[in-house]
Amino acid sequence: MSIKVGIVSAEPSGDLLGSKLIEQIKDKFGDIEVIGVGDGDLSHFDTSKNRKIIEVMGFIDPMKNFFNIKKFQKKLIKQFKDKQIDIFIGIDAPDFNFEIHKQLHRENILTVHVVCPSVWAWRKGRAKKFKFVDYMLCLFPFELDYCKEVNKEALCIGHPLLNNKNLYTGDDRDELICLLPGSRKSEIEHHLPVMIKSFKLFSENKKFKAIIPAYDQATLELISAYIKNEAGISAKVVKARDILRKASLAICCSGTATLECMLAEIPTTVVYKTNLINYWIYKILVNAKFVALPNLIAGKQIMRELLQNKMSAENIVADMKNNFENKEKISTELKKASNLLTKPNFSRFLDQINDYCRR
Repeated sequence: MSIKVGIVSAEPSGDLLGSKLIEQIKDKFGDIEVIGVGDGDLSHFDTSKNRKIIEVMGFIDPMKNFFNIKKFQKKLIKQFKDKQIDIFIGIDAPDFNFEIHKQLHRENILTVHVVCPSVWAWRKGRAKKFKFVDYMLCLFPFELDYCKEVNKEALCIGHPLLNNKNLYTGDDRDELICLLPGSRKSEIEHHLPVMIKSFKLFSENKKFKAIIPAYDQATLELISAYIKNEAGISAKVVKARDILRKASLAICCSGTATLECMLAEIPTTVVYKTNLINYWIYKILVNAKFVALPNLIAGKQIMRELLQNKMSAENIVADMKNNFENKEKISTELKKASNLLTKPNFSRFLDQINDYCRR
């Protein structure tokens, strides 16, 4: 039996989630054809890497590219319909994927969304669109309470990073700082210069070194332009966990990478900055106490969040010093938080769609 799966992943963390889910579907149901967009681990399934147009964040950049984004979206919808896919899987990127869910749901194509939109934090009205999603696959248990509008069922599948939890710890910690500015160009532009300045201030008269893990060669080239004259700072294409397991501290852009820092039990300073208009829109709409996932999971601040105008080198260095002086205590809190997460388990979801896939 052959199953046709349409998929849209807009960033590296989505590629990991998508590849794990596709592998599970293939193992259970046999032959599978994957159509859509994805890079990284998803590229093993011959997905298109052409997704630059949807690698935008905030409000301003999407508005600037609105017509090109809609054109790309319509192209994908037509492709999925023409190929007569059986299942559509949208991974995160809800503002882009939910219109695809809506159009394909009308064609009686099974719709699956991976990563629950953060309606508990901002734009609660988005939950009304959940009716176009047959299955919402949540990464964290607390998200299930916000998915009552889902057409069939919301399930907690756990987070795939937990599969490799043992790979984040174990090495002796040396005088190494891991800098994680984000994977998007705009994130690197906003975060990396301040991270570099912070590291240099913190490492003054010390023997610390910094490494920046790059997602791919293109990201490495972008990062290299910032550090070509910086002593003690290097970058290479490598998985973040291979650096985190050796590091003493991290400075990390808010996002999935903060979970990796948590699993590595590395005291981390969380930063995030966007353009001023995006920031003020977020400030009006956001109602969550924290933005960093480890803090949300723990229900308290275990990583200091330095956002927007608070993201200064002086503030970052002050937190790094505190983290370095209290490494053991903070690492213990991070370990407690990571123990609240569950390993990925797609079995219940696969059982739910068994009849549909074998029709």
